[in-house]
Amino acid sequence: MSSTLIIPVPPAKLARAAWARVIGLLLLGLLAAAALGFYGYELHRLNGALSSYQQAVLQYQMRTEAIDRLSDMEAAFNRYLLDSNSANTGLIQADKQRIEQLAQANADAQNDKVLLQLVATEQKWYAQAVQPLIEERRKLAAGQGLPEDFLAKYRAAPQDLQIVNFEITAENAYHQAQQTLEQAEDRLRWRWLPFPVAGLAILGMLWLAIGAMKSVSYLKQAAENPEDDDSEPEHSNGGT
Repeated sequence: MSSTLIIPVPPAKLARAAWARVIGLLLLGLLAAAALGFYGYELHRLNGALSSYQQAVLQYQMRTEAIDRLSDMEAAFNRYLLDSNSANTGLIQADKQRIEQLAQANADAQNDKVLLQLVATEQKWYAQAVQPLIEERRKLAAGQGLPEDFLAKYRAAPQDLQIVNFEITAENAYHQAQQTLEQAEDRLRWRWLPFPVAGLAILGMLWLAIGAMKSVSYLKQAAENPEDDDSEPEHSNGGT
């Protein structure tokens, strides 16, 4: 024959168990919040890098077009000096107008120091070399060689448009934005990890919450029935 022996548990022990479960609940809640917050932070960084990359692509396209236009403008200018074909002056004006339009296309372009510097270089070169030499060339007879004094003026005029420097700067800025985006994507390679961590933390919170509720219930019963040893029952089986 067997019987059930009820061993009383002191209320203080029940209170400590409840507090331990509440503290564990808070810690797991912080862990879950930290995991999801970390993921949100990395996602925010990725979105920022993606936005910066998209802006860098547009900036690179505008810079590249301006550089190409400046190079074409230089080529048309040199052709005009050789053959005095007026079609080349039309090309020069079209390229000049497009370069200056690019620098005013939007707020980002207006604040682009590289593009503004390119425009300043183009305008200085046009004012000091292109326009004066075109006027001089118009005075010369077509089909004849260029006189030495004209060539001397050509050699004395500003010739370095720093096209290579502009190209290097544009390429470096684009590749830097591309690398930043790739690094942000690499950091999110383990982006799935916070979700199981948060899920396990939530399961632990539920388990602790149930345990804490039981402990509080036992404490309430002990307070309402002090004559019944104010305790949570523990059961022990024995035989007689």
